[in-house]
Amino acid sequence: MKAILFFNPLKARKEDVQEQFFDIFHNNDIEILKIMPAGSALADNSLYQEADIFIVLGGDGTVLRVAELSAENSIPIVGINLGTLGFLTAYDSTEIEQAAKDIASNNLHYSDRFLLECYVGGKKLISLNDITVQKSQPIGTVDLEILIKGESVLNYAGDGVILSTPTGSTGYALSMGGPIIEPSLDLITINPLASHSLNIRPLVVSSNNYIEIIIHHIDAGNAYVTVDGDIVHRIEAGMAVVVSSSEKKVTLAQKNDYSFFKVLNNKLGFGRRII
Repeated sequence: MKAILFFNPLKARKEDVQEQFFDIFHNNDIEILKIMPAGSALADNSLYQEADIFIVLGGDGTVLRVAELSAENSIPIVGINLGTLGFLTAYDSTEIEQAAKDIASNNLHYSDRFLLECYVGGKKLISLNDITVQKSQPIGTVDLEILIKGESVLNYAGDGVILSTPTGSTGYALSMGGPIIEPSLDLITINPLASHSLNIRPLVVSSNNYIEIIIHHIDAGNAYVTVDGDIVHRIEAGMAVVVSSSEKKVTLAQKNDYSFFKVLNNKLGFGRRII
């Protein structure tokens, strides 16, 4: 088994990662081809193709930083949570030995995750969680219109909009009142942010739609586009962002007894009786 090991450079140094984790994987017959910061890329892509799996040390944000590389090279991700929530990761920090054994024996459950593509400013970007358009200033609103396959569906003033995948439905979109979507589905959730209208509500649409977000007016400053939490482009009134489903997938590896609903209950307390 060959792997590339990714880590969060804001929380660890490469030397520390090598000292703490390299021997654990080596002793379980996992060859670490490279140790590299999540979010970075190699000049020569051929090394990615040698890997059987990407091992990610960190939280959900670290997994998101590796998602595009995973999709582009069709290499599955297994996450070991060294962060806080760890919704996308398979193992906790206390289970690294078990993770190494399961990876070496391929005792894992794999799930393909639906992705979004965002087109803005001549760039195409891939999202595992969500794409947002948001105002840059705390005052005022952004006036936007959302078209689905060319048809105007939502038109309102507010703070912006979140477009999320089923995987991202338990992230930012959930905190803003969006629905929880089972990650095996291919759907897009449109979640308006702080709409100044009672008749504007979250909308779930099929994956074969293309969505255009047109910015008509911004009260103050400008607006920006984020992809999986990273600001990727500044936009002004009169500009548009186009979002559609991607042909690519990200494959996440989990424990063999993985259950999405169990994770919901354990991580978020979802469905627990409180009285």
